[in-house]
Amino acid sequence: MKAAEAVEITRAHELLAQARVLLLVADRSSDLRTALLAVREALDITTRLSETLRQIAAAVEPTQDAQEREDCV
Repeated sequence: MKAAEAVEITRAHELLAQARVLLLVADRSSDLRTALLAVREALDITTRLSETLRQIAAAVEPTQDAQEREDCV
């Protein structure tokens, strides 16, 4: 399970980096069309990032719940 979590976390970092690059492109572009396309793509990436983070949370929550039960014993 931990290997899968690591892959998802790596994917989340990659998506965040892509969104940052696109927002820099949008910020520095003198062409409005280019800027808007970059923002739209960044929005799409953040939507995928949100889904990836939900998957990570779903994978981690059962593990944390089990650990908390063990800590109470």
